[in-house]
Amino acid sequence: MKGFDHLDLDSKSIVLHFNGQVIASVRYYNYRVTLYLYENTFIEEYYDTEIKEISRICTAETSDLNKYLKQIDVSDLLSSAC
Repeated sequence: MKGFDHLDLDSKSIVLHFNGQVIASVRYYNYRVTLYLYENTFIEEYYDTEIKEISRICTAETSDLNKYLKQIDVSDLLSSAC
């Protein structure tokens, strides 16, 4: 992830859109925040809905994941474990 962290915003966006897996998306204040899984790391992309552009892409901390809990369906995982 060290290489990803040093990319500029546009390059990060391209990498995520072509190589990342979208996990969830939520509205958060004036942002649409999309959670991606990329190289076993959760990455958040903040899209500012007022100015209509991506303002930030960063590694999600554990506490950041709380806002997605209602969006993630784990029922398939639970049923296959039985």
